[in-house]
Amino acid sequence: MTGKYLPGFTALVALALAAVFSAVPLSSASAHPHVWIDMTTALQFDDKGRVAAIEISWTFDEFYSAFAVEDAQKKNGTYDEALLAGLTSVNLENLAEYNYFLEVIADGAPVKTGEARDGKSTWDDTAGRLTLAFTVPLAEPRLATAASPVKFRVYDPSYYISIDYVKDDPIRLTGGPHDGCTLTTEVPNAENVWTSLPETAFTSATSQLGAYFATTASLTCAPRT
Repeated sequence: MTGKYLPGFTALVALALAAVFSAVPLSSASAHPHVWIDMTTALQFDDKGRVAAIEISWTFDEFYSAFAVEDAQKKNGTYDEALLAGLTSVNLENLAEYNYFLEVIADGAPVKTGEARDGKSTWDDTAGRLTLAFTVPLAEPRLATAASPVKFRVYDPSYYISIDYVKDDPIRLTGGPHDGCTLTTEVPNAENVWTSLPETAFTSATSQLGAYFATTASLTCAPRT
């Protein structure tokens, strides 16, 4: 990975991805989350009613949040903007190599995405939790139809990080016209996943263990008149 390492998420990404891209296979002993993220997303539509970008917001668990800002000094109940901006910049730079843990599918094939924008880290002093928000544009806007829905999911392949949607208002539709669009989600049952995982989930050096636990969102839109 490139860039100067800062405390927090940069180090976390390195740990999470090491299990996937190293030559050492995952083992059942290590195949469980060490960090938890509460997530919301939003689909941004352009003026033609096509999906143009996906907004992602991650709020880290209290333990990791404390680690991320360890030794930093608060001012007026929050942390220095320069520190938070630096974390955001380096984190997104390093995540770019892994497409920000984002997978988008349309017409049955992966959709190319661009460089994340509008990145921002914020601190909630009451909850003691750090949030990282950013927007990932699609290389080309995609029209979702009943015959060709736009699907997406966000997950850490190694499952070092558990990324789960919040219960209230987890996915929004924003921007251009999206009347007649329907969003459905498929949420795996974690207990059932564990009992049905193939052996390759633990023995393959390129295992995508996190994918088995990821929520899949599917968007379809009625034809516009």
